[in-house]
Amino acid sequence: MKQDLLQEIQEKGYLSLKYVLFNEQDRTPYAVHIFYRQNVFMVNSRDDRSYVNGKTFEFNNFQEAKDKFLSILDFIVREGKREVKKRGNYMYPSPLWED
Repeated sequence: MKQDLLQEIQEKGYLSLKYVLFNEQDRTPYAVHIFYRQNVFMVNSRDDRSYVNGKTFEFNNFQEAKDKFLSILDFIVREGKREVKKRGNYMYPSPLWED
């Protein structure tokens, strides 16, 4: 599962994004998290203090969780580009904002 996600992230060119794979204890700010707890896959994103930002999405299978995780990363790339064009910066630096 983790290797599958890492491969997709690399193929999309998203290595510079902040994300955490299957480590619920990691407190990386601004990261998109995917983890597994009590037979449920969970996906959420965090703010600058590493608090959950919005909703934690729950899934019974890995493929649905993976799709949601990647769609959030896609959104972050689109939003980052828009914010850099509009305001000159975004949550954290990434070469993806400049494309």
